[in-house]
Amino acid sequence: MASGQLTDQQKSTDAKNFLHVDGLKKHFGGVKALDGASFSLTRGEVHALVGENGAGKSTLIKILSGVFPFDAGTIFLGGTPYAPTTPHEAKASGVQVVHQEFNLLNHLSVAENISIEALPRNRFGLLDIREMNRRARVALDAVGMQDVDIRTPVETLGIAHRQLIEIARALQSDSKILILDEPTATLTERETKRLFKIIEGIKAKGVTVVFVSHHLEEVFAICDRVTVFRSGVTIITENIADTTPTGIVQHMVGRQLAQEMETGLDTHILDHIALSVKNLCVAKNPRNDGITFDLRYGEILGIAGLVGAGRTELLRGIFGTDPVRSGTIERDGKPVSFSNPRDAIASGIGFVTEDRKDEGLILDMSIAANISLANLSKLSSYGLLRFPEEAQMARSGGERLKLKYGKLSDPTSSLSGGNQQKVVLAKWLARNPKVLILDEPTRGVDVGAKAEIYSILKGLAREGVALLIVSSELPELMTLSNRILVMAGHRVSGALARPDFSEESILKLAYGQNMNVEGDARDTIH
Repeated sequence: MASGQLTDQQKSTDAKNFLHVDGLKKHFGGVKALDGASFSLTRGEVHALVGENGAGKSTLIKILSGVFPFDAGTIFLGGTPYAPTTPHEAKASGVQVVHQEFNLLNHLSVAENISIEALPRNRFGLLDIREMNRRARVALDAVGMQDVDIRTPVETLGIAHRQLIEIARALQSDSKILILDEPTATLTERETKRLFKIIEGIKAKGVTVVFVSHHLEEVFAICDRVTVFRSGVTIITENIADTTPTGIVQHMVGRQLAQEMETGLDTHILDHIALSVKNLCVAKNPRNDGITFDLRYGEILGIAGLVGAGRTELLRGIFGTDPVRSGTIERDGKPVSFSNPRDAIASGIGFVTEDRKDEGLILDMSIAANISLANLSKLSSYGLLRFPEEAQMARSGGERLKLKYGKLSDPTSSLSGGNQQKVVLAKWLARNPKVLILDEPTRGVDVGAKAEIYSILKGLAREGVALLIVSSELPELMTLSNRILVMAGHRVSGALARPDFSEESILKLAYGQNMNVEGDARDTIH
């Protein structure tokens, strides 16, 4: 890693043309992942790279890190042509990537993981454990992990510590560029602030940091410049001081979708109650007093609360996924009892779970197969699937939700996070649900997909569908909901009408009216 502060001469020499990408193109079959993209870095800056999923960010990162070759264009690093053919070659040139998905060996120790790519050997060719431990200690200290024992197995550490171990490993070598891909996705607010301090220290030593994030508040907190990608093309590069979050969103998704994020609700709530829950107590609820609420057709009812408040358990109880200990559920004014999800589906209820990868999708199956999963009885005769009808259902669902894909036969794993979430929605919308339950509907999707999902959900409400939404993002709930119920300790602590929405009022109900919710308390809800 680069050491010491930059001299004035270094700054003037390397400030321009440190990394320069021009006219970069990369095609995968007929898909133009990059279509003439440009990108530049100055030495010792923190540069944000933003754009919705599918914009070309990941492709650029993989080209810079030697995973993919590029088809056309030029890249110069330090004034010389740069075209790495392998990740090892990119690392030798000083380009390091910390991926969103960790590349750690959980059964090995911290020290072993840090040195795994270049294990030190003694003069007999054997592993030099003392040198390995020394390197690990220096690397951990550099990222503020003095409290971590280098002999500790990685599997015993939390997500935040694993993230920092990845960064420590990347900074062992003479790094010129460190690319951080969604580094705060699993971190609390406190852990994020710690990471930002580390980034500032890295920057001061002359390392350039590329910061890829969907969270614009983080971009404005830590970055010097920002580049926006859309559809494989560079839209703009700006100094952070010269732009705003709203301006960046407009560049990312286009003015129409940006306005969708800001517009209010124009739904018409009907008098007829679609779903009524009275004193409902799921099996995992430690309390005896249950949850009571009514949900009307055309209404979007949001549910807020802290981690552990019982929000997800409530949704799973309503849908028949988890057993109900006491209380009643009514659909259209008639008592119902769901012993399993099949009963809830038959009653016209759909459920978009918070874990789309394990519970909402079968990633190795095709896009068409996933969209038809909840509708197989409609598409089958004598146990045989009518494939043309399945394809038509998937095609119609994709068009309705503006799904971006290559072929319907492609595995769902090939899609971006936002498009995977659209597949889950398409699966349920194919059944024309009367009640749609959603748990963290935009988790892990970019701002563009988020705006599109907002538009879809508002449209469903206008069509008369009753929606029940749990989200940990308070701005999201306040954007989407007609009313918000706030849960605390497996009970409803309060309800807010739309004119009364504010983050402060929601947090007060979530923590108790007299509790100070400033500072670290916010870590738990986000």
